[in-house]
Parts: sequence; C-alpha cells; structure tokens
Amino acid sequence: MTLGSRRAGSLALAFVVMMISACGPQAVGQSGPSSGADSSQPRTRKVLTIAVQREPTSFHTSITGSASPTAGGASNAELIVHDGLYYESELEQYEPLIATELPSIERGTWRVFPDGRMETIWRIRPNVKWHDGVSFTSADLVFAFTVAQDPDFLTRGPARALMESVVALDPQTIRLNWSGTWTEADHTSPGGLIPKHLLEDLFMNDKANFGNSTRFTTDFVGLGPYKLVKWEQGSHMELARFDDYHQGRPPLDTVFVRFIGDPNTMVANVLSGAADVVLPTGVDIEQALEVKQRWEGTGNYVRADPTGRLRQLELQYRPDFARPRNGLPNVTVRQGLYHAIDRPTMVEVMAHGLAPFADSWYPPNHGLRRDLEPNIPQFPYDQARAQQLLAQAGWTRGSDGILVHQPSGERFEVEIWANQGQGTDKEMNIVADGWKSAGAQVVPFLIPAARLGDREFESTHPGPLITNPSGSAFYEDRLHSSAVTTAANRWTGRNRAGYINPRVDVILDRLYVTLDAREKISLHRQLLQEAMVDIALMPLYWEVVPILALKEVKGPRAVRNESTHNFFTWDKE
Repeated sequence: MTLGSRRAGSLALAFVVMMISACGPQAVGQSGPSSGADSSQPRTRKVLTIAVQREPTSFHTSITGSASPTAGGASNAELIVHDGLYYESELEQYEPLIATELPSIERGTWRVFPDGRMETIWRIRPNVKWHDGVSFTSADLVFAFTVAQDPDFLTRGPARALMESVVALDPQTIRLNWSGTWTEADHTSPGGLIPKHLLEDLFMNDKANFGNSTRFTTDFVGLGPYKLVKWEQGSHMELARFDDYHQGRPPLDTVFVRFIGDPNTMVANVLSGAADVVLPTGVDIEQALEVKQRWEGTGNYVRADPTGRLRQLELQYRPDFARPRNGLPNVTVRQGLYHAIDRPTMVEVMAHGLAPFADSWYPPNHGLRRDLEPNIPQFPYDQARAQQLLAQAGWTRGSDGILVHQPSGERFEVEIWANQGQGTDKEMNIVADGWKSAGAQVVPFLIPAARLGDREFESTHPGPLITNPSGSAFYEDRLHSSAVTTAANRWTGRNRAGYINPRVDVILDRLYVTLDAREKISLHRQLLQEAMVDIALMPLYWEVVPILALKEVKGPRAVRNESTHNFFTWDKE
C-alpha cells in the first residue's frame, strides 16, 4: 500500500466513523433490530454486537451444498447457535462439548480389533436439549449418521467410507462401528447433528427438498448457547440466550451478528461502538494495526491469531508439465531455491512481523511441535548456499546472468502462480526477487477468476503455485502418491503437484493405522526428515487474522477459520 493510498483510506475511514457517530450507535447500512431493553429489570441487559464480512448461506453446509461456508467469517454464526459432540480448543486439540468425553483406548471406549476393525463409544450429557425444548438423544446421532452416509448430502471422505453402522445402546450412548482403522476417530463425529423430530419425515418422504428446508436457515433449531430469534437476510441475525443450555446459563442476553461487506465500514462500526467485536476475515493486518494505534491506552484490543493455514509454494514435480524441465523436479534445485526465499522479510511485509514464518507443516502452537522441532530440516535464507546447490545441479549463469542448464542448454525461466487476492502480488514479488538474485528469470502469473476451481488447469501449473492449505495434517492427502491428480481420475485428489516418493508413502500408510502415541511421534519425525529434505513443499509462513474488540468483550480467539468455537465462554462486562 502506497503512502497516498493509505492516507486516502484513512480519510475515508474517518469520514465513515464521523457519520456513524453522528447517527448514533446503529450500524451503517444495517436495519436496526431492537434489543428490547426492559427498564423494569434492575440489571443492565448484556447485548453483544458482532460484525462479520459475509453472511452464511445456511447452516449445515455439508447437507445443503452451500459453497464457501467459511469465507468472510460466515461460519462463526453457526458455532453460536449450534454445538457438536466436541470442539477444537486449540489447533488440533479437541475437547468434549455435548459428549461427556472423547473416545479413548485407555478407558475402553475406543477398541481396535486384530483385523483392523474398530468401534468407538460416544456418550452424551443427559441434560442436552434442542432449542425447542426437546431432549437430544442417541436417536438424533443415529439419524445424523443416516443422513451423513447418504451420498446425496455429503461427499464421502476417507473417514466416512470406513464407518459401517451406528447402534444406539441407550438414550445417551451410541456405538460407531468401523470397517478399518482411522487414527482420528476420537474427534470424528458420526454426522452433523440435526433434529430427528423435526427433519426425519422430510428426509424419508421428500428427500429432494430436504437440503432446502428452512430448518437449515431462518427456522433453525440448534443445540448451542444462543438460539435464533430472527434472520433478516442481507442484514443481520438476532440471537437470544438459551436458558436450558447444557453448559449452564449463558451470560449474554442478546447477540446480534451483522453482515458488513466493506472492511472500512466494519472498522468504522467498532471504532464508533456500533459493533463490539469485528471477526475475521475482512479487515486486513494493516487496517488492524491502524486501529490498534488509535486505541492505544483505551483498553480496547486487537488480536492477531494463527488460523492453522499454511502459506506455501505448491511445486510441480511432473516433467511433462514442469518448466524448466530440469528445474523443480530436481531435489537439489528445490533445496537451492528454498534457500533463496527470504521468509523473514516476507513475514514483515505480509504481516508486519505478527505471523511466524514456516519451516514445515507444524505451526509453533501445535501440540507436537516441541517433540518434533529438533527433527525439522532447516533451509534458512542463504543466497550463497542457493548458488552452490544450483551449480551442483548443473545450473550456472550465462552471459546475461540467467541460469543455464549445462547438460541441456535450457534457460531457467519459471512462472510463479497465485490466486488473485490481497497481498498475493507482494508474496510473488518476494519469491521472485530471491530467485532472480539466484539467477532465475521469474514471471508472476495471477490465475484468472474464470479459471478458479479448474482442477486440470491448477494441476498443470508449470512452476510453483502459492496456496494456503488448512491444518498441519494436510500432508496426509497432499503428499501420498495415491492422491495425485491425473486425467484418468478427472483431476480429482489433492496432490495437484504430482509429488511421488515411495518412502513417504510407506510412512504415511503406517501413520494412517498407528494409534500408539510414541510410535506416531517417531513416524512424524521420519516423515519430516524424508519429505522436507526432499522439499515436498516450500512452507512460507503461517497466516494470522486480526480480531478487533472493545475492552468489555471477553472470549474472542481464532482457531482455524472461526473465532466463536468457544462462544459459550464469551461475556461482556
């Protein structure tokens, strides 16, 4: 952002704040739902207003088939009105919520048989109720499994393909039977929790209209701490405390979730007090830092939390597509080019130093990081080492300074691809500058909007593609040869880079079926050594997202794409 554009943006923001302040606390461009404050009540009603950029299309998007369920913070609303059996308290750390505990081998609620088959036992709290007052029981879990296994409503992934059946053992207990071993069974639900008493008849008798039911939108009945009162589509949701919530009486009386598409307007709302908290995504790091400076000494706060999404270079390993042919398919070239990327500078430019730069698929806050960190191969920014490795691979500078492959005469001309979006041009330029210093001729290429989601097009990128897969376990289906995209499988699968390493396959195959914690750590160490020395990918940095909140708000904290995973703990003082 140039100084001129930043000044222009600040002036525009100041004008919006002035207009909001002049018009009172109501959000700009939003209809004003009444909080219904009752003067006869001795205490002040607790009303919390949340701003998100994008409105959800529905709840239970896996059933309704809605696209981009997490974009623009849209998924935060569902976590306020609906609970699952468990929730993710930290990155890849799970805690029971509706369940009394997670299935455990030690406690006998997770059993693995000699032939690899399994069973997991889920027990639910006896006091869980739907928002209409009907008790939640094991019959709802059986119904959830029935819907989830129906191919019309959910894409069957590897876990769901292993689920055979669900048996209700009593009103609070089910047994989930598995045909094979799934190592994440202690945080894999039999299905999305939906009310059998409200939706079974429609599912059985009018399946074609099941996903279009208003029970997934304006008439939603959930299990969360707050219940839907009104969904004014295009404007806001109004939510009320659910007094029979299984974790105890929630502290807030009313919650408004406002949909504000423009980031400047989101910021203006929180600066004026028309919103109590702004959730990601929408406001970028630079805007958040400007707000932080304005709030200095007020007690209001700006957080920058990691999302678990890894900015990385997805490489191209297939000689048929890779250009230059003797470039990225060569491991020594990959090692040299990785040394030539100035990741610390990238973190400063992209996130003002708030995001940790990445050296693998394990972020600093991951539970296994401490055990694995000594085993992560390091490739620090080092242009001299980059030149040395490229020379070992047969690449030396020609008369014009561009690398030439001595055995073939091929010039090192490479394209860097990225999706269009905020900051991708800066990322590409930093990678390009480092590689140009090493002697490569680099051409940045932004994928046209019309080609987004074109699996064949994206799988045949000739050079690296900047992308941001989610979760430290993404390697499971991005590095295995069985997931390579090809014309024969219609370019499905997630290994778009065409990475094939038989030693990695063996380690991954063992990880898929290993439950012993110590043995798993050993396998993770082996995988890190094998895949990172081979440069199966080039990790860049971990994305962070800003949360803007007034000092009275307690609880916001992002995990992955959501900041409301722990909404039952939120309060406003």
